[in-house]
Formats: sequence, C-alpha cells, structure tokens
Amino acid sequence: MLAVVAYHLDAALLPGGFVGVDMFFAISGFVVSRSVGLRPVQPLGAWLAGFYARRIVRILPAVWVCLLLSTLATVLVVPYAYLSGTIQRTGLAAFFGFSNVVLAANANDYFSPLAEFNSFTQTWSLGVEEQYYLVFPFIFVFYVLGKPRIAGWSLVAIAALSLGLAAQAMATAPARAFFLITDRFWELAAGAICFQATRGLVPRRGARVGVILSLLAIAAALITTRPDATPMPGAILPVCGALGFMVCSGALAPSSGLARLLARRWPVAIGRMSYSLYLWHWPVFVLFRWTVGLATVPTMLPAVVLVGAVSVASYRWVETPPRRAWGRSGLPGVTIIGVGLAVALLGWGVAGGIWALRPVISLSTVNRHPGDWYGTDIVTARGACRLETRRMPITDGSAERITRTGCAPPMGAVGHVFVVGDSHATMYEPMARQIAMDTGDRVDLLAAGGCGVFSLADADTPACRAFREAALAMVMASAEPGDVVFFPSLRVPRLADQFVVFDVAATLAQVASAPAAAARDQQEAAMETALGALAARRVRIVLEAPTPVFPAPAFRCSDWFNRANPVCAGGLTVPRATIEALRAPVLRAFARIAAATPLVRVWDPLPILCPGRECSAARDGRPLFFDGDHLSGFGNVVLTGSFEGLLR
Repeated sequence: MLAVVAYHLDAALLPGGFVGVDMFFAISGFVVSRSVGLRPVQPLGAWLAGFYARRIVRILPAVWVCLLLSTLATVLVVPYAYLSGTIQRTGLAAFFGFSNVVLAANANDYFSPLAEFNSFTQTWSLGVEEQYYLVFPFIFVFYVLGKPRIAGWSLVAIAALSLGLAAQAMATAPARAFFLITDRFWELAAGAICFQATRGLVPRRGARVGVILSLLAIAAALITTRPDATPMPGAILPVCGALGFMVCSGALAPSSGLARLLARRWPVAIGRMSYSLYLWHWPVFVLFRWTVGLATVPTMLPAVVLVGAVSVASYRWVETPPRRAWGRSGLPGVTIIGVGLAVALLGWGVAGGIWALRPVISLSTVNRHPGDWYGTDIVTARGACRLETRRMPITDGSAERITRTGCAPPMGAVGHVFVVGDSHATMYEPMARQIAMDTGDRVDLLAAGGCGVFSLADADTPACRAFREAALAMVMASAEPGDVVFFPSLRVPRLADQFVVFDVAATLAQVASAPAAAARDQQEAAMETALGALAARRVRIVLEAPTPVFPAPAFRCSDWFNRANPVCAGGLTVPRATIEALRAPVLRAFARIAAATPLVRVWDPLPILCPGRECSAARDGRPLFFDGDHLSGFGNVVLTGSFEGLLR
C-alpha cells in the first residue's frame, strides 16, 4: 500500500508503484484461503454464512464511511464537468462492489486524467476482490471438505482461463483487462493456489534465498513495470514476488533479522492500517488535485499528513470496533449478512441524496449555476410551444433532432439547420434549441468528440472519418435547397485542456510550422470538394471562424478554493493579438474557400466574445467559456442573436 500511495502522490517517485495492488490481490487470496482452510469443519450453510459475514464486517464499515464522506466532499468542491460525469456513477456503484464495472464500461483508463480526478477510482480493486469472493467459497469448499485436489485444479483451470482473457483483452480492450474480475481472477486465485501448494511451509534452509529472490522480483516490478503492460504481463512478477516473499519470510526463524524487523511496531501498525490507508489516500489526493493542486512539495506534504491522520482515525474508530463487537455479540452470520446488505443500501440512498443536493449545498459556482455553465433550462419559451428531441443513430458519434411542436406551424428562417462538428458543436446545443424555439426551424445536431469536421487542425482517424462520412450522408439525404449546414469545430490548438496547460509560444510556433501548413493545405483541398457537393444541392454553408482559446480551464479556476491551483496559473484572459495570430491561417483558408464557393459564409463570433484588446473567459461575472475553449451556456446566450440574424 505504501508503494501505491507513493505512485499516486507522484508517479515519478515509484514508476511501478501501482503494482502494489497486484501484490495485494495475491496476498489477499493467500491470507483468506489460509483463514478459511484452517477453520474447523462446519455444515455448508453455516460455513458460507460465516465466510460472507466475516468479509462484510471486514470490508463494509470502512468503505461505507469513506464513500459517504468522499461523496460529501466531492459535491462540495468538485465542479461537475462533461468529462467527469462518471464520478457519481462510480461512487454509487461502489456501495455494492461494482465500481470496476462502471469504470470499464466508460473506458476510463486507470492511468488517464479522468481516473486521477475521480474520487472513487480506488474502489475498483475492492470490486474485483468482492466479486472474487462471490465465487471463491464454492470452489474452496472442496478443500474444507477434504477434497483439496478438486479445489486446487478448479482454481488452476479458472486462473488459466482468466490469464488468457487478460492477455487477449490487453490488445483489444485494455480498460476491461485492467478493471474486470474476468481478467484479474488469476491474481487472487494465485494466492489461494499458493496456500494449497505450500500450506505456508517452506524449509528454513531455502527460506533466506527465497526471500532475497522475492524481494528482487518485487523491486524490479516496482521500478520497471509499465502502465501499458498491466495486468499482462506486468502483474506476473509482482504477484510471484509477493507470494514468494510471504511464504519464505514466514519460514524464517523468529530470531532472524528480517523477522524481527517485520515484527517491530511501525511495520505492524502500517500493515494493520493498510486497508484504511488505501481507502483514504485516493480521495484526499483527488480533492487536492481539484482544489489547491498536488504538484508541489508544499501541497504534497499536507496531503500526506492528512492521509495519515484520517487513516489512523478510520482504523481505530471505524474499522476495528465492528469486528470486536461482532466477536462479543455472537450474532449468527446470516444476521450479519442481512444487516450488511441493509447498511449498503442505506449508504447508497444517502449518497444519492447528497448528489441530488449538489446545486444547493455545493461551494462550486459551476454546480450552483448550471444554466450559466452548461445552458440547462435557459431556452426562452414561446407561448404554448415546446421542444421535442429525438435521438438518431449515427456511426461513431451522436445525433439528435430538435423540433418545435405544440404551437403555430413553423415559420422558420430557413427550414432546416444542421450543426455538424466535434464537441464544440455539442456545446452549441443551447443555441440550437433556442433557434428551434424562436424560428420553428428543425435543427439536427450531429457531433463526435475529438472529430473536427473541416477543422483544418485535427488529425484524421478511422473513427472520425467514419463519423464525418455518416454525418455528411445524413445531411445529403435530408437537406433541401436553402437549408443551412453549420460547421463549428476547434480550429486552433488548445492553450489548456481540463487537466493540463500548454506553452503559448510553442503553440504559436506549431501553428506557423511547415508540417502544420501542409496538413491545412491537404484538408483545405478535401474541404473544398465536400463543400462543393453540398453547394451543388443549393445548401447554404456556414463556417465558424475560430473562437478564443485560454491558458486555463474556467470551470476549474472560478472559485476561491481552486484559483491558486497550478492549472490556473495562465489566467482566464488572453491578448486578442495572440488569438488573431493563432487563427490567421484558418481565416485565410476560409477566405479562399468562400471565394470558390459562393454559398459558403464565414460567421465570426470573435468580435462579440472579445470586443477589446483582451479576451476574457467571463463577462459581468458570468462565464463565456466552460473550460479553455468550449462555449458555456451563457456564451450561447450571447451569440444566439448574431447567429439568428445570419439565418434571417
């Protein structure tokens, strides 16, 4: 657990520290097998009830308290963001041991920023362990009943299958390989197999050599294991090293130096608190990342001290009392299981209630004013009119049709408006909905994150090509003469994303480089061909001129408790001259395209968003931009009149 904490504090401290979790899986499989295997034989029902009751008493109290307090802290200070929407789902699923499934389903790679900013990512390993224990007793019961070969070979067979699944998933679905029990079962099973094979007994003559070799394996794993090799084959070395060290060190003479060292007060105390340490270090680190940051020694030190304090408190007052109380109470295992399930359900309900109160109790301006930031419920109604939204299938993206109903027949400016692009097109949804309400025009919003359509900036990928072709095919299939296709996209390099800031000078140099110019020329030629096909159908085309980009994400830097975060150092303003320099090549290309295709118009939001020499991400205390480049809900309000004027 110390290796895991060091890695999560700063990966440079211990590049392979994440394999501490693999070591934990192997040790857990061994220790629990030993605990069960050395117990007196009982009737099957009583044996199973006792097993699950012990797991509940051991795991549930500490994680229950951690989840509830982490939920409250997250709601208070973490601004809701469209790339962090899995935080809530992960936290709620963790009450029932399925957070790993949520993380795998949302393809949140463990080593990505999304995972680093999720307050509940650490619970994935508890999910794996709990799911393992749903299966393990029904295999290991044969060992308890005196048929160890059936138990042993069953574990070996399932572990081999799990190894094969993990190896296959590493190439096709790495998130699944990392998070799911199907690909992690072999690590816990290795511990159970090791117990059956050795019964914890190793000749003392070979124990010292075994300890040395095991320590070397662990050290090599902690230093050399790469994230892209986990869990296969990267977890093999730490699993073998952990099991070898445990078995061999247990065979050392009590008077040996290593045995005396491991029996000293501090190693024992850390070992006893390791569960609470693992639970609490992660949300503390995550909350520091969201607020003051966790990139400097002055922020790391208080974070480590706080982790130690809450871990000690959790062990003494949350973890230990239920175990002692059950030992004195004599309650049957079935009762403990029922109480545990009820407590988990209660925690899930309380956490859900806390999430529901986010707009009321949060300290974050993003959470308290979602209309300004996301554009929720900002559409101005028109009498009895209402909007209907219908999802449509599209390859590698999302598509929805917004239609005005319930009032007079549409008297729209153009009839049908298509909005096609990347995530910046998605962020125009408030404006699209207002246009549909104001004009009666039908609006189709076709978008795919990271896939700029005619952006002159993004690298083309197979998925983006598939989306672009599907989107243009949908437009060609339903567009009539006089309809409008609007292409908004990120067309200049970012100065910051949600988690990282970039060097402005290097970005300007990149835009002016020969490779960037060649890539723009190539995309410009393809753009002219595609737009020419649309113009031949008498469809009018609107290209969005590049909007400002900022060296800090506004949603992370707009509260008193996060403005000092290192990610906010660039500030929420940028000289207009910098933006003009970034977008100049794009505007020149657009001018050539518009000259060649008369039905192409260039709509430039910059004079509205940035009327002076300095561009700001906010106006009159309200955000124009959500992060470093995506429009906010209020930004949509500011621009809607201009775009509706263009349509008229």
